[in-house]
Formats: sequence, structure tokens, C-alpha cells
Amino acid sequence: MAFWGDYHTHSVYSHGIGTVEENVIAARNRGLKAVAITDHGISAYPQNMHPADVDSFLSDVARARELYPDMTILAGVEANLVSSDGELDLTPEIEERLDLVICGYHRVRLPDSLSALMGFWVPNVLPTKNSRARIVKNTDAYIRAMQRYKVSIVAHPLRELICDLKALGQAAAEYGVYIEINSKRCLIDRAGFETLAGTGCRFICDSDAHSPERVGDFSAAVELDKAGFDRSLIANWEAFPELRKK
Repeated sequence: MAFWGDYHTHSVYSHGIGTVEENVIAARNRGLKAVAITDHGISAYPQNMHPADVDSFLSDVARARELYPDMTILAGVEANLVSSDGELDLTPEIEERLDLVICGYHRVRLPDSLSALMGFWVPNVLPTKNSRARIVKNTDAYIRAMQRYKVSIVAHPLRELICDLKALGQAAAEYGVYIEINSKRCLIDRAGFETLAGTGCRFICDSDAHSPERVGDFSAAVELDKAGFDRSLIANWEAFPELRKK
């Protein structure tokens, strides 16, 4: 039994160190059937894919599909959550061209508008960031992103952005979104897994690789094992996940 695909990897189009093809080769050499290249989300901002590079990125993915027809290769993005309204740094035109949208939060990605900076980013770096009111607003932001975009995965929940796991899991179950078990940094503990599993949502385990050497790292799955849950809750365990189309 094994994982069939790694759905969160980065390339040189953001701040990974491997090319699209190198990530694909790494996945293939590890016996995977699928890999998604999901560079940080698309803006003229440091360590993110630049909008001007989207055509080149998609061409590289298309070329890899021709070279490795035995692999399912997806073009995606780990878009940044940048406002309480659920805004991602992703335009509808580019979203339409991608196979996969991951919603993540990264403190280094500052919002473009002053209102989002003061109303979303700043409160999440203040000492009161773990207040109940802030947790509710952050959770609502994730849920609004699910409603506004074809988000398939919420990346590394609880990393830098505190939220209500029960409400997040309920929304994920409703919209068909997977909660990520992230092998780069998994912050979900036993109680968190129990809360999420109780909502009926499902998980996806990914490497969040920033180098080809880490593609196919599913080590964080042991955290679900420790919590006493079966790996059948993980969508890419012996299966292909169902990704949202709209």
C-alpha cells in the first residue's frame, strides 16, 4: 500500500530549487503516479510566481506530460490568503487555466491593499492574535476563500494563522476541500485530528517540497496514525483525490 501522488510541490517558478521536470522525475522515481507543481501564488511579489511567467510554467507542465505520459502531472498554485474576505492572490483568468488551487497563509506575503493589511495581516501578528474574535475572523476568511475559488486543499492549517478546526473541517466537508497533513510542518495534534475527523472532512498528505529530493515525503501521515485513525481518511492514500473543477 502506498501514496499515489504528491499534490503540493514547488519549483523554480517561486522559491523551489528544482525545475518542473526535475520534480516530475523525482516523483516518478519514487513510484508515484501523480504530482502537482503548485508554486506560490501568482503575483509580482518576492518568492511568488510572477504573472508574466504563467505561460512558461504551463508550457513546462505540458512538455513534462509529453515526456512522461505514465504520470498525471497537474499545474497548480499555492495561493496566499490575503484578506478577511477570503481573497487569494489569484485572478479568475489564471485560476481557470490551472488544475489545482491550494489555499495557504504566509505571513511574508503582505496584502496589496491598506485595508487588508490593517484589517487582516496586522491583527495576526499582534499579541492578541489568538483571541476568540480573531480565530473566528480567520476561520471565516478560509471559508470565504472556499466559496470564492475552486480551492481543493487548505495548506498547513494552524501554521502562522490560528483558526477554529471544527468550523474549518465542517466547511471543508461541505465544499469538498481537503485538509492538508503537511510533511514540512504538521501542527495538527491528536485532538486536532479528532476534531477534524468528527466533521466528516478528509485529509490529503503532501510533501510541500521545495526541492526535488523532498518530493514524495509523506512522513507526516504517521501523525494521523498516532491519533488512531485509518489512512483511508487520506485522499491520496491508494487513490487519486477528487479535485474541484469550479
